[in-house]
Amino acid sequence: MSRIYAIILCLGAFVISTDQWTKYLALEKLHFEGQSIPFLSWFSFTLVHNHGAAFGMLRTLPDSVRVGFFLLMPLAVLSILWWSMVRHYKKDQLLAPLAMGLVFGGAIGNLIDRMRFGYVIDFVDWFYPSRDGSCIPLFYYQAGTGCHWPVFNIADSAISIAVVLLAIESFRSSASEKTKAS
Repeated sequence: MSRIYAIILCLGAFVISTDQWTKYLALEKLHFEGQSIPFLSWFSFTLVHNHGAAFGMLRTLPDSVRVGFFLLMPLAVLSILWWSMVRHYKKDQLLAPLAMGLVFGGAIGNLIDRMRFGYVIDFVDWFYPSRDGSCIPLFYYQAGTGCHWPVFNIADSAISIAVVLLAIESFRSSASEKTKAS
């Protein structure tokens, strides 16, 4: 069991430190919200102050509700994941400790921003050109630059990767249970 804790803590610490370091660099190079530095024809660094949740959802809530919600939510999510993944861990679950480490690091990385600034620093801007303004789902149109995915950061990426790992683990577990039942 101590090996699982070591994986979670080491991966979480790596995500937190990488996330905070890249946000520091973004703030050093991008001096005001909306400032952008092109990197590739489909990728740039753009500073965004995200006052909401993923994709900016819930940003219109009153500050009195939003601040408490976004400070308590990561702690609640981490508690639920801890209970469901670590306390009920099975040795054949190879991806669960990795997913927990990624979620832990991502949640704490964004929580640090919320405590320091009152919002999360996002800076990774991924997009593709669109002449007629039509975008594939989940992308939004921005005149002059094309269709953009909502701007994100390393912590968001870690949490997204964790969701994929948990889905893979879920399929592996159900396939394993079907094999054992046959």
